[in-house]
Amino acid sequence: MTKEDYERYLHDNGWRQGRETSRNRIGGRRRGDAAAAGVRPDGHGGRPDYPGGIKGEYNPLGINAGVAIETDTLNQDKEKALVENFNQITPENSLKPEGWYDDQHNFRMSGDARNLLTFASENGIKVYGHVLVWHSQTPDWFFQADEWCHDTNDNPGVTSCPLADKPTMQERQRRHIENVAKAISDEFGKFGSPTNPVVAFDVVNETVNDGDDPDTNGMRNSLWYQTYGGEDYIYDAFRNANTYLNDVYAADDAEHPVTLFINDYSTEQAGKRSRYKALLERMIQQGVPFDGIGHQFHVSLTTASSNLDDALTDMSSLDKKQAITELDVATGTPVTEAKLIEQGRYYYDVNQIIYRHADQLFSVSVWGLSDDQSWRNKEGAPLLFDENLNRKPAYVGYIGDEDNLPESMKSAIVFKDPSATVDSPLPGTEPRNGASSPWERLPLIGLNASEDGTVAGTFNAYWNVGTLTVYVDAVDATKSDGDSVTVRVGDAEYVIGRSSGPAAADVASKVVEGDGGYELVVTMPCPDAVENAAVGLNVIVKDGDSGQAAAWDTNPTGTVTLVEPLSYTETVQVPSDVEAPKIDADASDAAWDDAVEVALDKVTSGTPEATATAKTLWSDGKLYVLVKVNDADVDLTNSNPYEKDSVEVFIDRGNTKSGQYTDDIQQIRVSADGRELSFGAGAAEDVQKSRVRTAGRVVDGGYVVEMAIDLGEAAAGTFEGVDFQINDAKKGARIGIRNWADPTGAGYQTASHWGVLRLLSDSSEIEIPGGDAEKPGDEKPQPSDDADNDDKMPQTGSAVIGVAVVALLLVAAGCGLVIARRR
Repeated sequence: MTKEDYERYLHDNGWRQGRETSRNRIGGRRRGDAAAAGVRPDGHGGRPDYPGGIKGEYNPLGINAGVAIETDTLNQDKEKALVENFNQITPENSLKPEGWYDDQHNFRMSGDARNLLTFASENGIKVYGHVLVWHSQTPDWFFQADEWCHDTNDNPGVTSCPLADKPTMQERQRRHIENVAKAISDEFGKFGSPTNPVVAFDVVNETVNDGDDPDTNGMRNSLWYQTYGGEDYIYDAFRNANTYLNDVYAADDAEHPVTLFINDYSTEQAGKRSRYKALLERMIQQGVPFDGIGHQFHVSLTTASSNLDDALTDMSSLDKKQAITELDVATGTPVTEAKLIEQGRYYYDVNQIIYRHADQLFSVSVWGLSDDQSWRNKEGAPLLFDENLNRKPAYVGYIGDEDNLPESMKSAIVFKDPSATVDSPLPGTEPRNGASSPWERLPLIGLNASEDGTVAGTFNAYWNVGTLTVYVDAVDATKSDGDSVTVRVGDAEYVIGRSSGPAAADVASKVVEGDGGYELVVTMPCPDAVENAAVGLNVIVKDGDSGQAAAWDTNPTGTVTLVEPLSYTETVQVPSDVEAPKIDADASDAAWDDAVEVALDKVTSGTPEATATAKTLWSDGKLYVLVKVNDADVDLTNSNPYEKDSVEVFIDRGNTKSGQYTDDIQQIRVSADGRELSFGAGAAEDVQKSRVRTAGRVVDGGYVVEMAIDLGEAAAGTFEGVDFQINDAKKGARIGIRNWADPTGAGYQTASHWGVLRLLSDSSEIEIPGGDAEKPGDEKPQPSDDADNDDKMPQTGSAVIGVAVVALLLVAAGCGLVIARRR
């Protein structure tokens, strides 16, 4: 959606009225509150007014309403929006460790820090300090034995110089924290005095490792951890902070004026959270004086909002204050009207979560005022205000006004396939040249059934330049002349009769009757069909006799985003007379000889130097994966598992193409040497571990990773969602990423762009589009030297990479899928 489209949407819709009834609502604004809030009770007549702002929603609960800012980003309008809506600010950068030192390593308060604290003090706004001890944005010299040693590694968080010993680091940490406390109190008064706005501080930030590294007891192997030889630096940091913020530089009449927090990201993921909680329990056991637990919550629409609730609930047993410290919700790109509305409903879910945990929450903060200033804006408009300070649906949801949220719209993605036409095989029919029907490679999308339940259906779609092809499986048991399918594409509407076909001359269609209904395929013009375009779409099945209808969206159209060709490949079953691969990172097992191989040739981040291929096999409910990586410089030095040389395999059991991770969707990461295994979102970490066996080995010229992944039920002819990824590291930092399927770089959030893997019983079924199947290992006559080879397929099983099938994938959760054919 362009800026102009979005502004037109705000004007035309006037916060189009949402659902008539609320769903188990806690707090927030109800219709009875409308007059007091300055909102018209009917929900129409332009944008609602909220004179109390965000702080008016949360301050009565005893919760500070916060936002991250720097004063150099504020103009008059933004300053006004901030003061009207928030009573707490977090300095985004100016209070981080590197901000306190000049180029000569001298400690001083920066102008940015002074301006922010002055702004807060003059406007009666509280400050949540961020951050005293952190592995990032702390100068590398701080950790060196000789702080003036020339560091030849220019990657932050890694130094080529000898590290300082623990006693040196203990003194440097103590001195830094004291200097911060003294500098603030010297200029703004003692902590707890009326002129000092600081009420809380992130003492330690991001200490927990993303993977369960046994060498560090689940802690990040940062320069803090390395110089201290363990996690004691966390304990010292809180003791120092408590001494200087709440004692030495505290006002005489103030009792514990600064609330001390530990803070981390991905606490909404069960594995990371379990390590975080284990650390907190050790801190409590050691008597560490910390007061609160921070949850950053940098999330997206693909993150289940219930995961945020789980994080707060899980930590509630520790009897500490909690805080949502860095909230933002990325929509994904392109940003569409449907996604902005969904984002509003997500922020409303967060509002309800806040009410449920109000008794423990110290503050709730969004990480930025407007989208244009967000570090995540490229991921899709994550904040409450747009760049022009228009309140988005996100604002309305976050303030708890469900009744004035716009009505939800369906959204989906459509893959490209020039070869998909009305003549393509239908689901359940005999394959042509060994090829499965493109319509069954991805799940079908459910229509909302008619009021009496007699009309229903599912559909799918494909795009090509200038056209859209839609498959519909219509449930309508009583055939009549008036039965029809209507497809709305943008402003155009195409009606295809069950008996009479399309009325328009530029529309091609096919209807096949079946038990209880019929199947229809139609290709129609779509002038806006180019990659990454957002197109309005709706599919409506109507019964001619009763007038009952089933539709995808109750609005005139939903929104579909046209994306890349789907990556598709196949895998053969391990022959009965061949032993399944041993999971030892040895590529010489005979079973791999007949495996289909694909190349990881999509660069999705940076400039990777490493290259890789992946092979797959299946047997007895398991998927076997072998990834061979060519890498002249295997680097395992970074503390983040995803910034080490590593392989990631993504598995979507049953090929659901879910917009959110579920217990059956996994991101599995194995380091190049096989020593570190980590996971993304989804099931609890112990469950995920129980479903995989992995090995990794560094070899000449690179490394090999091998896995066996439990699929559950698996049978020939079925499909799994998959992707393969390598993270390429050098000099302690990730320099690039390669994937096989997903070009978006968002596979860690959603399975919707992953590739599709078809399970075959043997290599004789491997398909090559438009020709005979070629089996790995087959001997084929070689063409003569003067033969024309321009149209020949490669002589390996990797030819299947080029299959460009497409299908429509529903991004929103909760739609029905039909896998049985009536024919």
